[in-house]
Amino acid sequence: MIRVCLAVLLICGSCALAPPAAADSDVFDGLGPGLVGAELTAVLEGAELACHRDPKETSIRRCKPLPGVLDSLGSVPVTSVEALFEDERLAQITVYLPEPRFADLKRVLVARLGQGTDWSVVVRAGMAGTFDDDILLWEQDDLVVIAQQFDQKIDRSSLIYGSARAMAPLLQRIKSTPPGGTRDL
Repeated sequence: MIRVCLAVLLICGSCALAPPAAADSDVFDGLGPGLVGAELTAVLEGAELACHRDPKETSIRRCKPLPGVLDSLGSVPVTSVEALFEDERLAQITVYLPEPRFADLKRVLVARLGQGTDWSVVVRAGMAGTFDDDILLWEQDDLVVIAQQFDQKIDRSSLIYGSARAMAPLLQRIKSTPPGGTRDL
């Protein structure tokens, strides 16, 4: 009996010393901008995602990271991540985070992507309140990245990036208000 207990302790002790399985927590490690356009199977090799088909559009597959995976960007914690695949290719990634962490996100993005174009506007909220909405854009032929301080809610910021085709409606909506202009929240 003592030998069995010692054997169990030895096995459990060596398990505790073994390094945990590597799980990427940084969104860019598993769903970075360089993967936009990649096939679903290739993306799944580097990211642990749970996917389902969109019930309204069968060519669309929506995927979310498993709990504890892809839950930060740099040192900035994120609240949710969704990868959208169109015809089995990664088209767009949406990342939400708490608004108070937006300044930290900007620092991470500038370090990783370089200076973006400032497209900040003034937003009107309830009771005639206005405040600045910090928006940064990075546009390339095949990739668009948009970071927005207030994404349709006063307490939520976003980072959305994807193919130029997938991002066209959002980019058009953002650019419909010129920098420094005023729009509703």
